Amino acid sequence: MLQTGCSQAEVATELRVSQSVISRLQQRYRETGRVTERHRSGRPLATSHTDDRFIVNSALRNRMMNATQLKARLREVRGTQVSCQTIRNRLHQHGLRARRPARVPDHTTRHRCHRLAWAREHLRWTRDQWASVLGLHFLQT
Repeated sequence: MLQTGCSQAEVATELRVSQSVISRLQQRYRETGRVTERHRSGRPLATSHTDDRFIVNSALRNRMMNATQLKARLREVRGTQVSCQTIRNRLHQHGLRARRPARVPDHTTRHRCHRLAWAREHLRWTRDQWASVLGLHFLQT
């Protein structure tokens, strides 16, 4: 757009960004011939994109796995050794959490007997009976 004669302000308004962004991009283009960011210094990531996919897929396949177990699985299968915090970071980047679901206590024999008796009592209930209990008037036809 700048090459067609538009001003930086017009381009910024059109793209809904600040004029300083357009100015910086134009300056970078003049210096390097590109608008992409320059290579930055910093520590390289401990995991590759393939490792990241493996972590996420493993977590989705088995929701009961915590970060420690995912870390062990990654090392076993992919040979990549990382910290538990790295596993948590990768999961968080993909909208997941390395948490175990809360465990519900098992039903005792007494609980099972009561549930079975209740189910047998209500086995032949009609829609009207259920609607009156639940207050679901839309079930009535």
